[in-house]
Order: sequence, then structure tokens, then C-alpha cells
Amino acid sequence: MSDRNPSAASDEAYVSHHFDAPPEVVFAAWTDPEQVARWWAPRDIEIPPESVDIEPRLGGRFHLEMVEVSGPGRFHYRAEIVEFSEPELIVLKAEPIAGTDIEETITRVELVAEGGGTRMTVTSGPFTPKARENAQTGWDELVVNLERVLAG
Repeated sequence: MSDRNPSAASDEAYVSHHFDAPPEVVFAAWTDPEQVARWWAPRDIEIPPESVDIEPRLGGRFHLEMVEVSGPGRFHYRAEIVEFSEPELIVLKAEPIAGTDIEETITRVELVAEGGGTRMTVTSGPFTPKARENAQTGWDELVVNLERVLAG
């Protein structure tokens, strides 16, 4: 079950979702390039598996390329891991995404054991109002994708 936090900053995307998997499994889905390629992309976007480069450590990188399924768009997501505590926290500081109105963002992923599974809470931003709306839709879709990957 996902929910939104009405008190989240107005320039941030926010999602909180319970997965029926332990924190170690959800954390691995965030740090294993093969799994990230399968769930990170929102609708109409693909992530070429060979484009995913993750160095899971403090100061490491989280890089991937998003490719429009039916268009010429190619967007590079380049982030540094600025906080890292396995299996409960990953914080990504991302560079602006060329060709979009997305500037530098911080994405905070918190994983907490809950009821035999994991509560994942993600906040990401800051965004312009339009970019925030798109980011929120994207995170809502990514949670569904991640649920599918974790279910196997």
C-alpha cells in the first residue's frame, strides 16, 4: 500500500509504500544494476541494462540512461551517493538532467522493517511545479514496477 504525505514540501515528490520483502531484498533492488534496469523506468521509458553503473558506497555513483520507447529522447541520470547505510538508507545527489527542467535534486530512500516486510519512503526534489508533478507520477509508477520485480 502506498500513501502520500500531505506535509511533504511542495517542491518534492513523496511516496511511502509497504513491500512484502525484507529490507535487505528491497535495498538490493536499489543497488543491483540488473534489478534497477527492470524497475526504475516510468511508463514509455526504458533503461538499457548496460547503461546502469552503480557503486554502492558512500561517495559512489548511481548512473543510468533513460530512453524514450517511441521517441528520440535519451536522458542521463547521474548521481553521487551522499549518504549510505545498508540496508536502511540511500541518499542520491543528482546532477541536472539535460533536456529537461530538472535541476540538481536530492533523493532520499529510507527502508524500515515493518510487519514482516519493508516500509520504503522516498522524497525527491526540489522540483519546479511542473517537474514535481511529473516526478510524482514517475515515483508512483516506479513503486508499482518495484513491487513487480520484488514479487519475482
